[in-house]
Amino acid sequence: MIDIKKMLKNEEFFIKKFKERGYEISEDVYEITTLYNEYLSFLKAEQKLREELNSITSFIKNDPQNNKLKKEAKLISSKVKKASEESSKLNSKINKKILFFPNIQDNDVPVGKSEEDNFIISTHLDDKKNNIFSKPHWDVIEEKKLILKNEAIDISGARQVIYSDKAAYVIKALEKFMIDNANLSGYKLIEPPIIVNKKALINTGQLPKFEEDLYKLNENQYLIPTAEVPLTNLVANKIIPENELPLNYVAATNCFRKEAGSAGKDTRGLIRLHQFRKVELVTIGKPKDEKEDFERMLNTATNILEKLELPYRLVQLCTGDAGFSSKKTIDIEVWMPGTKVYREISSVSMIGDFQSRRMKTRYKDQDGNKELVNTYNGSGLAIGRTFAAIIENFINEKNEIKVPKALKKYLNFNYF
Repeated sequence: MIDIKKMLKNEEFFIKKFKERGYEISEDVYEITTLYNEYLSFLKAEQKLREELNSITSFIKNDPQNNKLKKEAKLISSKVKKASEESSKLNSKINKKILFFPNIQDNDVPVGKSEEDNFIISTHLDDKKNNIFSKPHWDVIEEKKLILKNEAIDISGARQVIYSDKAAYVIKALEKFMIDNANLSGYKLIEPPIIVNKKALINTGQLPKFEEDLYKLNENQYLIPTAEVPLTNLVANKIIPENELPLNYVAATNCFRKEAGSAGKDTRGLIRLHQFRKVELVTIGKPKDEKEDFERMLNTATNILEKLELPYRLVQLCTGDAGFSSKKTIDIEVWMPGTKVYREISSVSMIGDFQSRRMKTRYKDQDGNKELVNTYNGSGLAIGRTFAAIIENFINEKNEIKVPKALKKYLNFNYF
């Protein structure tokens, strides 16, 4: 959640920043200002009335038989209650509305409308060395029966997969490899629930805006779209001692997304599924360590691709393409020689205090001062997409897929 007090002091700046993100919400900003001023007036009225009530109450203590003062106290008490109710209603209305306002992007984020305006930062390893035997991974998995396609459709419907035999072992090996990689960077393993409540999703920014993409179980429970939700909420409503920061968490979970806005897009293969497995990284840190914490997460994710010898590039997302809660996002895109395109395999995002303000999470420094923490999240990595990249990059002339060196200690076979 944005800092409403900062927005009210500089409305035009925030309106400009929202517009850069594709949000034309100037009228909503002005409405918030009106509502907030009304809210303040009721708060001031309530405070003044309480002071009057306290004064009269002290007189009544000295003159308990004074019925006139008692009647006056009763009248003021009812006015206090009414003012309190009105201020609460306004505060609730403001908070509900402001939950739809996106985070403010950093000034160094390029302004743009879509992925076409993103900026390629750097390219790593040799994507020019195309695998001449490569083909789209969806053709390979069907030819080699790496997934049980028909069974998955019969059991669960479209955009679901069942990995079979050696493919399933590779998926598990990738998960363990990614967790071990995160551990080397200081990330603590967490095994979180995949069911979370509405408040947890509000805290991390998925609700209320993106409800149509979520799998809802009942009025207060949802399947997680990413492990970012339970991991970040581990610190909700807490005050963390400064010397405990940063907190670095890693988890491997199934994730669930309806992909409501992607009809007809990436329907083949393992790129866009309704249920998929992902290793997630989350950091809770101090604002002054922003650069260091962000770089650690980015390096942890890219180290996986380096070790797997998969070509990749770093892409700075523009204002219009970054996620709702993001302050700055760098995508990691892996090279897919079978289709000759780069595919996103991780988004590493700096969130700032956008989530911690919603969660009411602060840290206390040595002088006792309390300040909102910064949060960060990123995939480390999407397992299905990594599997697809291995298929396209490591298939040979015999239609065998070579196991990358980094995975050999987790598997008892060299090809699949």
